Amino acid sequence: MSDTDFPADLLELQRRWYIAEADWAADPTEEKRAAFAAVGAELYSHSYWAEVGNRYEAEMKLKQAARPDVTREPAA
Repeated sequence: MSDTDFPADLLELQRRWYIAEADWAADPTEEKRAAFAAVGAELYSHSYWAEVGNRYEAEMKLKQAARPDVTREPAA
């Protein structure tokens, strides 16, 4: 598998991570921090990472591919 062929669930996890990060920044409560950490743990442990050669490069490409529209407001 190429490091640019991301599974749909991994792209969705990265998008959820961006949303959780924005939510926590807008409302720095323990609940938002825990939600951010949970998505991060899921993202970090995804099975895709066992198949990729250069994880750092793949992470950078994933972040770019999943980056949300900068005009999007955090979820309430």
